[in-house]
Amino acid sequence: MANRVEGVTEKLLECAMQEFLANGYNGASMRTIAENAGTTPRSIYTRYEDKEGLFCALVEKQAKELTDFFEQHMQGYSQRPVEEQRELFHDEEFENEHKGYMQSIIDLMYDSFDAFKLLICCAEGTKYGRFIEDIAELDEKYTLKYIEDTGNDVISSGRAGKLLIHQLCSSYMYGFFEVIRHDMSKEEAQVHISQLQDFFSHGWDKLFNP
Repeated sequence: MANRVEGVTEKLLECAMQEFLANGYNGASMRTIAENAGTTPRSIYTRYEDKEGLFCALVEKQAKELTDFFEQHMQGYSQRPVEEQRELFHDEEFENEHKGYMQSIIDLMYDSFDAFKLLICCAEGTKYGRFIEDIAELDEKYTLKYIEDTGNDVISSGRAGKLLIHQLCSSYMYGFFEVIRHDMSKEEAQVHISQLQDFFSHGWDKLFNP
C-alpha cells in the first residue's frame, strides 16, 4: 500500500498550492487539484478530510511559526524592567535588536513565500481568513500592556483612545504584509519594512512622549 501511493501526497500538495494561488480558497477546485495530481478527489479526502484541511496542510506550520515568533518577541520585551521599556524609542541597543528581529521575520516569510501568499491573499473562507487581524490583535494587546505597565498617560490624557490604538496596530500589520501581497523581492521588502518601521516609531513616540 505504501509503495502504491508513494509520492502522491507531495504531488497533491504541489498541485493544491498552484490551484489555491491561482483561484483563492473559495474558487479552487478539488477536482482540478486531483486531476493535475493524477489522482482522484477521494484520494484527497482520505488524506485531508476536506478542502480546508488541504489548505491548512499548506500553511499551518508557517502561520504558527510566525505567530509564535511575534508573540515571543513582544512578550519578551514586556518582561523587561519598566524603566527599560520606557526608553523604547530612544535606545540604540533596542533599535539594533529590533532590526535583527525584523530581519528574522523577513527571512522566515521569504523562505516560504508561497505559503505566506496563501495566508495573506487566498485564505478567505478558512480559519486563517483573519490571519493579519489576529497578528494585529497581538500587537494591540502588548501595546496596551506597555501603556499600563509603564504608566504612560497616552489614553488617560486623551491624546489617543483605544480605537486609535487598534487602528494603528492594524494599519501597521496590513502595511507590513503588503510586501507579500505585492510580490516584492526580499531586498524590496527589507527597504519597505524599514521605512514603515521608521514612520510608525516616530508616530508612536509622538503619542507616548509629546
